[in-house]
Amino acid sequence: MQITIRLLASFRQYTPAGHAPDTEYPCKVKDNARVSDALAELPIPHGKAYTFLVNGRHAERDLVLQEGDLLSVFPAAGGG
Repeated sequence: MQITIRLLASFRQYTPAGHAPDTEYPCKVKDNARVSDALAELPIPHGKAYTFLVNGRHAERDLVLQEGDLLSVFPAAGGG
């Protein structure tokens, strides 16, 4: 199954070779993959905090992805 990945803000630097860092790129995942499965395959270094949206909406990590979904991932906001 194919979904689309969009890495935002400083995470653009982790866009795979062959894709412009300011664009979305296709990603194959297994059928019935959950958000957590797709996130585990991203080239974002372990330990980086992030937030994600599926099709522009907040989603849980256990949401089952559908063909054509857009997974947007960006660094978690910090502040104080």
